[in-house]
Amino acid sequence: MTQDAQNGTKSLREKAETSAARHRPEPEPVDLPKLSSEQVHKLVHELQVHQIELEMQNEELRRIMTDLEESHKHFSLLFHRAPIGYLVLDQVGLIHEVNDTFCRMVGHDRKQLVSTPFAECMASEDRSVFLARYRAFFKNPEGKHFEALFPRGRDGGFHAHLEGAMLGHSLGRPPVNNPLLLLAVTDITERKWAENKRLQLERQMQETQKLESLGVLAGGIAHDFNNLLTVILGNASLALDDLPPNSAARESLEAIESTALRAAELCRQMLAYSGKGRFVIESIQFGTLIGEMVSLLRASISKKAILNLNLQESLPAVRGDPSQIRQIVMNLVINASEALGDHAGTITLSTGLLDQLSEYLAEDYPDEQLAEGPYVWLEVADTGCGMDPETQRRIFEPFFTTKFTGRGLGLSAVLGIVRGHQGALKVHSERSKGTTFKVLFPAIPQDRPALSQPSEAKPPWKGAGTILLVDDEESVRTMGNRMLERNGFRVLTAADGREALEIYRARRDEIALVLLDLTMPDLDGEETFHELRRIDPNVRVVMSSGYTESEIIPRFAGQPLAGFLQKPYSTTALMDCLRIPLSEGEP
Repeated sequence: MTQDAQNGTKSLREKAETSAARHRPEPEPVDLPKLSSEQVHKLVHELQVHQIELEMQNEELRRIMTDLEESHKHFSLLFHRAPIGYLVLDQVGLIHEVNDTFCRMVGHDRKQLVSTPFAECMASEDRSVFLARYRAFFKNPEGKHFEALFPRGRDGGFHAHLEGAMLGHSLGRPPVNNPLLLLAVTDITERKWAENKRLQLERQMQETQKLESLGVLAGGIAHDFNNLLTVILGNASLALDDLPPNSAARESLEAIESTALRAAELCRQMLAYSGKGRFVIESIQFGTLIGEMVSLLRASISKKAILNLNLQESLPAVRGDPSQIRQIVMNLVINASEALGDHAGTITLSTGLLDQLSEYLAEDYPDEQLAEGPYVWLEVADTGCGMDPETQRRIFEPFFTTKFTGRGLGLSAVLGIVRGHQGALKVHSERSKGTTFKVLFPAIPQDRPALSQPSEAKPPWKGAGTILLVDDEESVRTMGNRMLERNGFRVLTAADGREALEIYRARRDEIALVLLDLTMPDLDGEETFHELRRIDPNVRVVMSSGYTESEIIPRFAGQPLAGFLQKPYSTTALMDCLRIPLSEGEP
């Protein structure tokens, strides 16, 4: 017996002695010949003391039982009302106890869960992983955790975080003496959703950064390359003007001119990847555009592929660059053919109209900022090998390819062109079932007149006056000088912005227009333009650049340019650009 127990017994004895002394009754005569009166008194007293001790012990037991019952109620309330699911598992993963929270989480009653395998509550893809790791988890749960998906009715279930702790004493009635594991199940569905959203935003940011980086790179390449193309195209144009119509060299020069224009198109496609700018904006009828491409499309796909056309008639027009739209169609159809490989299959090219269905746009294109309104859609579907989720996630990365050798920007250029036209692109693919690309382009509203068709060719226009030609490339200045002088202008040239400002200050009265290159060292075209405006607010400036017009013009909002000349340019393009600003005020 411990010292505390001895002290408690002694105290209880003293209390009983005191109580018996206060209530000692006079003993009645008893015929006990063998006991003296004093012995009888002692015996009665001892019995009374024991009786009082028992009563006090019973009272203490009743108080303790009441406290235990109250404590059990509190524990049960905390256990079952906890915001976390709690379970007690044995060595093989059977459920010995479970709280109400977990029952609500999985949508089952306690009776349905007790004595059943805990792993059966999980999704099948996580169940095998949990069972493989459970033995090690049970033996030493400290510092270990697990995440799993738990199905629940029709709502898709919930993601949970699992942590455990060993129970070092028996549990239940009859008591279980084998080791048990206390498992805490925390619903992390919202956290997973937030993490997925964060990852999605990070991917979008990374994609944006890639677009911006490649846009800067493409702009630099376009500037240098377009200067070379400007010289090639311009001199070919000048040479054609000098040759008689029946010259044998005309065919070669026309081939040079055509090839230079195709090279310029490649530069614009690189700029298209950055999603910036529209190019040569026209009103496009999809039926007409695709009809013109059918022969080329059939010649470009596998001989075993069948090209089906499902084109809706009377579609509204869209605004865009026809060459870029053709590139999208050609790229998607060729990709579909390559997905078929050496097997026979079908490629279906479809078009249609999507009316103002903002809910559809928000649901199927959540990452795109699409304006409400009608959209013309283009769909290319194949019955090829399809793509797994990892490939689908990467197909729009620059230079990513599943082919033996890549071809460059690929689908990333397609995506850039689509976004440059304020459209959207969606892909759906399943392994062994095929792939479908669907592209949306904003349609021109029916009550809005389509862009006017180009008018008939006007007779050649000859200019007059002095042009200040500013470009940091000597070959471009030489070629531009020849073009302008041949068409009636006098020409002053400057190699940079500072020289141009000096010339303009000295001879502003005789200069009719400034043809200014955008990208120059030291003082670039934009800075030179603003300085020229300070000298003469009415100065007429035509900006020339390898960048696209839609990217350049917004820089000069409030101080409009007289025109924009896209590099490379021919003599005809140069004169067409100068005609409008120099003809203002003429009868």
